[in-house]
Amino acid sequence: MGLILFTNATLLDCTGSEPVFPAWVAAENGIIKEVGTGSAPDLPGAEKVDCRGKTLMPGLIDGHMHASLFTNDLGDLHRKILPSTSCFMAAKVLEDTLMQGFTTVRDAGGIDAGFREAQKQGLITAPKMQVCGRALSMTGGHADPRLPTEIAPPVAVGMLGVIADGVDEVRKAAREQLRMGADYIKVMAGGGCASAADEPDTVQYSPEELEAIVYEAKAAGKTVLTHNYSTRSMKMCAEAGVHSIEHGNYLDRETALILKEHGCWLVPTMATYEIMATRGEEFGIPSYFLRKMKEVQKHSENALAIAFEEGLKIGSGSDMVGSGQPYKALEIELKARVMGSMKAILCTTRDNAELMGISGRVGTIEAGKCADFILVDGDPLKEVKIFQDREKIVAIVQDGKFIKKNI
Repeated sequence: MGLILFTNATLLDCTGSEPVFPAWVAAENGIIKEVGTGSAPDLPGAEKVDCRGKTLMPGLIDGHMHASLFTNDLGDLHRKILPSTSCFMAAKVLEDTLMQGFTTVRDAGGIDAGFREAQKQGLITAPKMQVCGRALSMTGGHADPRLPTEIAPPVAVGMLGVIADGVDEVRKAAREQLRMGADYIKVMAGGGCASAADEPDTVQYSPEELEAIVYEAKAAGKTVLTHNYSTRSMKMCAEAGVHSIEHGNYLDRETALILKEHGCWLVPTMATYEIMATRGEEFGIPSYFLRKMKEVQKHSENALAIAFEEGLKIGSGSDMVGSGQPYKALEIELKARVMGSMKAILCTTRDNAELMGISGRVGTIEAGKCADFILVDGDPLKEVKIFQDREKIVAIVQDGKFIKKNI
């Protein structure tokens, strides 16, 4: 990795400051050594990269992705694809995610700690990641893969959820995921779109079960994130002490204030609804999946507007599945319609780093942090759609190593 000096950059450091030109950044052994403006210093032995006025900014962070959801019919994952094949397919999703400019991700259910360690060891080309392993689901819940017509016990192979009912079972299930190296616990606390047996506006798990899961996570120094659409489920989860609510499409002001009172993050995932609602038939997603995606999509922008106006802590995730996986950066554009370009970009960099508890390492361009950058040919604040054009992301740097270099 050595010493790299980026010069003549328009620096968007994502601390909240406006872009600066000309600026320079020096990185050594994968760590940002120094950041400055004006003429770059003479650093003997440095590899010099002339940015030619292009925008140098932190690598993007997807705060809610699913590397293991690589098909459009998620109910058939365990029926048609061997677990070993699934691992290779998930690795390809991760590699493509990195090539979209996302140098760090939070996988929200599916892949286990082995993927995280494989990336660290250089065995796969992928974003740095946090993982939770299998999501916890009640019988008939969002991660129970059975159709309503099936009476056999749920299959427990591959990258699916784990079914647990009652306080004792959820305690054990949470402890088991923690034992296997989970960075946090994911809980299906309400119905969803991709599951055939439930509806998005329902509540899953009791307050006592949720509190037991949160207790186990906190005892291990970890957090809990929950899948929610309904206001009832969001309120229960916030009161139980969960760290972040994922999706939250039916959020209203009363619920927003409860989340704020408990310091609970909201991680809207607007892009997946936009893609699936408009292209779901083209992709061939099941009719029940398409129906529910179209329904919840109607509410996603309003929920974000309420959260933004009420001052909630807001993260950003794409939640893409199947044929939608290549379109993760659409999330930034959709958020920008409500929050403005700068805030939408900050959600996908600085704020997501705080959400994940890694703001000391990534999310901004500051001395002492990891040298994770993207170089963008254009002004993202004026052309927020630019992140969706891979040709415009001319360089990707992860820990001081060029993943892509087209300058």
